[in-house]
Amino acid sequence: MTSSTHSPRFDELLPAYALGALDGDELRELAAHLAAGCPVCESELRRLAAEVEDLAAAAAELPESLAAAAPEILGGVKRRLLAELPRQPRQPRQQRQPQLAELAPAPAAAPPAAYPSPPALAARSVRPVRSVRSIGRWVPLAAAAVLALVAAWGLVRQARLGAEIERLRGESRQLAARAEVLERRAAQAQAESLRLARTISILAAPGVQSVSLAGMGTSHGAAGHTYVDVADRQAVFYASGLPALGPDKTYQLWYLDEQDHPTSAGVFEVDARGKAALVVDQPLPVERIQAWAVTVEPRGGRPQPTGPMALAG
Repeated sequence: MTSSTHSPRFDELLPAYALGALDGDELRELAAHLAAGCPVCESELRRLAAEVEDLAAAAAELPESLAAAAPEILGGVKRRLLAELPRQPRQPRQQRQPQLAELAPAPAAAPPAAYPSPPALAARSVRPVRSVRSIGRWVPLAAAAVLALVAAWGLVRQARLGAEIERLRGESRQLAARAEVLERRAAQAQAESLRLARTISILAAPGVQSVSLAGMGTSHGAAGHTYVDVADRQAVFYASGLPALGPDKTYQLWYLDEQDHPTSAGVFEVDARGKAALVVDQPLPVERIQAWAVTVEPRGGRPQPTGPMALAG
């Protein structure tokens, strides 16, 4: 048989031959055809052998985490393969694995120089396996098995990446909360810095007037001082020794005019030592102020005094 007698039948036998799954008369027939030097079959066999090597390399590179899943996936591929094979009688066992030496052609039919050693190619690609006829679909099914393993590995990898993304999101939320706290502290520090700057400016103003306030009632041990900048019509108030109030109460500072009409100058809280400081934001009618006083009022303050007086002066 020569290359001029190439038949589509050989195209069906070549995939099984490349996988080492061809036997019996079909193996002898194809081996003799290849020995005759068919360039079409030679090219196709080299291509199939390369695909088998690529599939084996791809399977070898799968991560160890898929080792447990591989038998189940490959078992399913095997069951699909056997279900699709035609039901044909098997050759007797003694004919299933002929030796390559028995398939060699006679000396007169030695292959040409262009195809020096078909048995060598067969020795690289053909390994004894279970006898199965018409196995042309094995290559795409083997590729499907590899793709299934790769897909399973991708799912494992996706789950790991999802957990890592969730961890990073948690850290991001924690960092955002910390940043918010730092921003509030920075705003408080800036406000305190401005208050101190205004306090220093008022205390250092020329002609500043100082008014002392004495404790009254339950706050008889307390004291207070108001410093008024007459030129800029501003004031700063300091208190010490005031008792702490409940969460629903606050201290409120007032100044009184000639008719003893009180005007609120602001509310304030005391620290653990009973001390407090308040910068009066509104412009003051300094020429009309006759006295200063502090009362205890509901939290947030009131337009007019309603509670007991704590300081007066």
